[in-house]
Amino acid sequence: MQPDFRVESRSYDQMVRGSWQAYRLHKETQLSDEALTETSSDCVQLWLPAGTLMHWSTRTHPLQYNCLQFFWPQRWYMLSAFYEGRVLRHTYAAIIQPANIEIERLTYVDLDLSILVKPDQTYEVLTQAEFEQMADLLHYSEETRIGALMAMRAITSSIQLSVGLFAAIPHVLRQADFHLAKCEKN
Repeated sequence: MQPDFRVESRSYDQMVRGSWQAYRLHKETQLSDEALTETSSDCVQLWLPAGTLMHWSTRTHPLQYNCLQFFWPQRWYMLSAFYEGRVLRHTYAAIIQPANIEIERLTYVDLDLSILVKPDQTYEVLTQAEFEQMADLLHYSEETRIGALMAMRAITSSIQLSVGLFAAIPHVLRQADFHLAKCEKN
């Protein structure tokens, strides 16, 4: 089966930063045997097996780990959970403008603010200085600045309270070959 879903990451000025092909998982796909909080019905779940080519503006390289990505059309963040085989290594939360989700394509604007979350719920804000720099350089609107900071607050609060968002991230996947199963076309 070929990946049939294209993802594009853009900067605030709409320049393409990166792109990759992914498998769109069906909403009913059971990711783990763990009791997980269900994601909302509008969540798009993508599977990127290790080796997926990531085409960045600086270079193309294969993805080192398996990855589950979670996007929502109305939320100012996305999650990328990275797995060594079937075991969670860490989750990367990127602050974005709400994603534009189409049938076979998803685009989003990366706002240069990210958080690394370990399986034990410890976290580190990675790019606060870059966010401030890019917000000034690319003239982020006041709405964009506020939306990004509110999203970061929502994510860190969810981590600190150990509820909500990160309860949907499996610590051990049921399988590491979702790309061989039937994926969703629309």
